Amino acid sequence: MSDQPVKTHLPSIAQLIISIIGLAISLFSALAFLLIIKLAGTIQPLGGQSDQSIYVIVWLGVFLSLVAVPSLVLSIRRLARLPIATSQPRSTLISASIAFLAILPLGYLTYTFPNLLSNPFLKVLISFIMVAVPLWWFIELGQHQLPKSSRQRFWGLVNFQIFAGMPLVFLVEIVLFLTAMILGSVWLANKNEFAPILMTLQTQLMVDPANMSTAVIEQFGLLLQNPGILAAIFFSLAVVTPVVEEFFKPLALWFFIKREWSEAEGFSAGLVCGAAFALIESVSAVASLSQEKWTVLLIARVGTGLLHTLTTGLTGWALVSAWKNGNYKRLVGTYLASMSLHGTWNFFALMSGLGTNLDFFADYSLTTFSNFAPWVLGVLFAVMLAILYIMNQKIRSTLPGPPPILPLQQETTGN
Repeated sequence: MSDQPVKTHLPSIAQLIISIIGLAISLFSALAFLLIIKLAGTIQPLGGQSDQSIYVIVWLGVFLSLVAVPSLVLSIRRLARLPIATSQPRSTLISASIAFLAILPLGYLTYTFPNLLSNPFLKVLISFIMVAVPLWWFIELGQHQLPKSSRQRFWGLVNFQIFAGMPLVFLVEIVLFLTAMILGSVWLANKNEFAPILMTLQTQLMVDPANMSTAVIEQFGLLLQNPGILAAIFFSLAVVTPVVEEFFKPLALWFFIKREWSEAEGFSAGLVCGAAFALIESVSAVASLSQEKWTVLLIARVGTGLLHTLTTGLTGWALVSAWKNGNYKRLVGTYLASMSLHGTWNFFALMSGLGTNLDFFADYSLTTFSNFAPWVLGVLFAVMLAILYIMNQKIRSTLPGPPPILPLQQETTGN
């Protein structure tokens, strides 16, 4: 009787392809920007700030390529049928908590000596550490004593999210943004009161594009006097962005989830996907800022990281529940709740970030929102942290317990 052929693990093939593409694109991007610096320097010296910004992008590409390496190695080992640890990793919540406390002195050090961030390599490295450690802690808190992903699955989810999910999200958002810009420009062009503003911007772009930023700020302030334009901005950030991101963030689960997955595994996998999304989004935002604004945005991005981690975990839990038990009402309700939470966070984050710039607006009642927006964000952070803990407890209560000890076993144990 002939042996059954060993089937190739198709998800590992997909993981290998994504890892190779991610590694290649990251390194190619880093080398391309490095080449731009060298070529531009031979033609015309770049300014200090511009030069540093490009080096930050170079190091972002290098660090991003390192993220692809574990997934690449593990998928190759799986396809080569080499031994891989398949046991469930133990909870490392204590380790994550110690690391969280350990980065606090690092944050204080960079706040006290902001010149440390003048070096592009250190800036990207510290940004990665300061963003990744809180995200690790959020994952461990949500996964505490729950079935966790294997190392291969963990890195596969991370790579899929970074190199496939995020580009798709950004592509959809860019298409929607450009569509809105085109429709908005057509609408403004038909309004007599805005025609001179658009003409000024067009003339400035043709005559003196170098000073375009100043003209844009001045004219943009005038555009914001219109309630319709102001409402469109808030609608895009508080509604459109959450709708797109909350739909696509758990995209990896759509491809790799299995029917035999439990709701706990879906929740854990969702946490990983959300944290991976937050990692790249936050590091890219933080590393691109000047030293003066770095600390403030870093603190804000901790809350955003919790938001992405929690909402994607909830969606992963609801997806498995829908596919396994047909509970689609839970899926719809969870998606709407995640979208609403995301939109509320974006709204008050925008209010908090605008701060004193609200004098642009004709509706000065928005200033009231900006005054207490940081307090609302603090309350939302506490609520999200509580939800993460409660969900962990809720899912743990549904897990099967250890088998009961029979009377004979009890007597044997007693002897």
